[in-house]
Amino acid sequence: MWVRGASATTGWDYFPRQWKEKYLVLTVEGSLLVCRDAESPPDQVVALQTSCELIVEGREILDLPRLPPGGRRDCCFALILPQNKFLLLLSDSPEDCFCRVCVLEQRNH
Repeated sequence: MWVRGASATTGWDYFPRQWKEKYLVLTVEGSLLVCRDAESPPDQVVALQTSCELIVEGREILDLPRLPPGGRRDCCFALILPQNKFLLLLSDSPEDCFCRVCVLEQRNH
């Protein structure tokens, strides 16, 4: 999965100007851990119930930055965080994106 953050799964991560591949872990407690790989400690932790204000899908993201090669808008979603920060995530397929959004929304309530 691709990930991109502003100010700051298996994925790719965009730190303001580029996408990078990242490994994501969703904990039982409801935190999303963004790691370099399966063995690395998290670079970022998002407590979904307290730090995630909203989850939006690609078609709802107005200023979606340029996606990596092969990336599609309908495979992208964003976690809207406090202080005008966000974390963009890019799945392999629209179906995978839908499943990930559903799981994260359940943890966000």
